[in-house]
Amino acid sequence: MTTFYSPNALMAQRASGYRSTTYALAEIIDNSFDANATEVNIYFLEKKHGGRRRVEEIVILDNGTGMPADILQSALQFGKTTNTDIAEVVRSKKKGKFGFGLPNASLSQCPSVHVYSWTNGDQGANYVYLDLQEVIRTQSIEIPKLEKVGIPDYYSNFLPKLGKTGTIVSWRRCDRLTNTKGETLIGNAHAVLGRLYRYLLKEGKKIKCFVYLHNERNNSFTKSFEESVKPLDPLFLMSNTQAEESLLNSIAISPETTKAYSKYIDSKGGCKPTNSPLIECCGPIDFEWKGKTYHFDVLTSTADVDIQKPGIRGGGNTKVGEMYGDKQKEGNITFVRAEREIASGNFGGFYLQTEPRHRWWTIEVKFDADADDLLGVHNNKQGIEFTYTEAESSDGEEMYDSLSAEFIQARQALWAKLTNYLVNCQKTAFKLIRDQASEWDSTHIGGPSSGPAGPSVPTGTSTTSTTIRKVDGPRENQLDDETRKGLLAKLSEKYPKIPKKEIQQSIDVLDKSMSRACILYAPSETNNQLWSITRFYSFLVVLINTNHEFYLRFLGELRNSNQDGAVTAVELFLSSLAVEEDKFNVDEDAKDTIEHFRSNVGTHLHRYIKSLPGDHSVLVELRESDEQ
Repeated sequence: MTTFYSPNALMAQRASGYRSTTYALAEIIDNSFDANATEVNIYFLEKKHGGRRRVEEIVILDNGTGMPADILQSALQFGKTTNTDIAEVVRSKKKGKFGFGLPNASLSQCPSVHVYSWTNGDQGANYVYLDLQEVIRTQSIEIPKLEKVGIPDYYSNFLPKLGKTGTIVSWRRCDRLTNTKGETLIGNAHAVLGRLYRYLLKEGKKIKCFVYLHNERNNSFTKSFEESVKPLDPLFLMSNTQAEESLLNSIAISPETTKAYSKYIDSKGGCKPTNSPLIECCGPIDFEWKGKTYHFDVLTSTADVDIQKPGIRGGGNTKVGEMYGDKQKEGNITFVRAEREIASGNFGGFYLQTEPRHRWWTIEVKFDADADDLLGVHNNKQGIEFTYTEAESSDGEEMYDSLSAEFIQARQALWAKLTNYLVNCQKTAFKLIRDQASEWDSTHIGGPSSGPAGPSVPTGTSTTSTTIRKVDGPRENQLDDETRKGLLAKLSEKYPKIPKKEIQQSIDVLDKSMSRACILYAPSETNNQLWSITRFYSFLVVLINTNHEFYLRFLGELRNSNQDGAVTAVELFLSSLAVEEDKFNVDEDAKDTIEHFRSNVGTHLHRYIKSLPGDHSVLVELRESDEQ
């Protein structure tokens, strides 16, 4: 006799831990695509109760091959699956494997699930159901006998003409949906389903969602909303994805963003990729255990500079930046099996989740179903057990014997190997992003206090300039032509990407300040020096090196986040050192000693900063103290 669990066990299955209605629907969609469906339609049927609309039934229709009678008879049995040949599952890229999806997901959302399936439309549909109220009333754990039935008449109000093969899953008396309104459920589902099935959607598979409202007077349903799911690629390497909407919503913020974002909008409609692959962090990983090789493919991408800095320093504050931020909240590392995302997250410490710049990179790991146990894939396909794991010792790989290792040893060895590779990818990606931001800042930003009309040459804060003038006194005269020419030549060398006309305008601004000294930011050929000084007659230039680790990890972050007070404090400290150094009227040997001292200080500071944890950030410290 084919049976369910006991009645009480079935009731307990309702608390199976699905993150949302969307993730439960994904289990049904998996089955549809495994049955070679090219299109899945989801209908949210609403009725009014006390003047409020709520979804009472969800109908999922696919045009797959349908289920033969013997398969359908056990389709609602927990743990029953036809995917028992793991080699075939890998070869055919089946998404289902555990046999829990259909009954488990359905009961998590409703107490009554009904399944219609047909392999020849002319002969009607086979039908089976599971109703918890009936199970409790009869105390029967026996699955009802399969019936040959017609599709319910009221389905004709909204279903298209059915094909020769297909399946319908109906969730009735829905009582545990994430939201009560269909349009809200679709809004939440669009991003999740677009991400889970991005590769299949890109291949041409379709997922469409509809809301139909029940009309009590004539007992009919009227369509009130419709939306097709578009791919959402966390790697941002696909074209024509959900990123288009964010790009269009950000494009007109300023002339600069219009120029930066327009290149990603396709003139024929849709959008282009906004990331690029990080080639040195893309490739295969093989793992050996018990004579079998398990394959993993890693793909790493980083956002283009024009996405990070779309003509403005705060690219994270645009709708595009928010989209990347939402991706970071969901997880920068993603695992994909059979072209379907299984899990995404931080996985125990690969990066600091409160650091906003981490939004600009993503890592994807593709694997086959034969690695499910080693990674710890959950049977509801909502996550994996894998987490950040360090090798037990420096020679951990030599300690692992692929032929004799037990399962737990093999899992530990695999996790450590993946961790090592992913850490290297993350660090390489993040360093590239920081370097790109530093280079952009050094040639585009005119200091934290300068607005859109400010100088192009990146200078210190206005408070720094005012304070130097107040304490040291103003210059007696405007800069002479020789000094201006020297400044122009020096700045043109430091900022080759800025037109000389704009550099000249910046010199005019510096000249009008009447300050005896100014702060400028630029990369230095000598990365170990944090600052250097150059005198142009009566004008002293303090150049802060944007390649130094102190700038990259601390000062640059403060400038980018408009922390003017903290930036001014650092600038005044370095200015005081430079001014006092400049006062020494000494011979060339003594000057070399001072230069050597300054270089050693910068080198020692560089070492201090490098020894900090990779994600240590002054902004994170400030945010955490604010939260407390």
